[in-house]
Amino acid sequence: MSESRQRRQWTAQQKVEIVVAGMSGERTVREVCREHGIQEALCYQWRERLLDGGRASLAGREERDGQRELKKRIAELERTLGRKTLELEIAGKALRGWE
Repeated sequence: MSESRQRRQWTAQQKVEIVVAGMSGERTVREVCREHGIQEALCYQWRERLLDGGRASLAGREERDGQRELKKRIAELERTLGRKTLELEIAGKALRGWE
C-alpha cells in the first residue's frame, strides 16, 4: 500500500532563506536540509539557480548588448536560410518542369 504524499510548495523567499542558511557556514547543508525536510540535491539545484540569476543580473551592459546583437544576428541568419530554402524549392520545381 503506497501512501499518497502531497508535494510541498516553497516560495521564492523560502528557497533563498534555505540556500543562504546552507551557504552561511554556521550549519552544514545536510543539517539545513534535514531541518526543512528536503533533499540535499534540491538545495544544490536552488543554489545554482540563485547564483545563475545573480550572474545574469550583475552582467554589465556590454555583455547584455552583446547578447542582444547575437540574437539579432541569429534571427537575420534564420531569415536568410528560409529565403534560400524557398529559392531551392522553386528552382527544383522549375527543373522538374523542364524534364
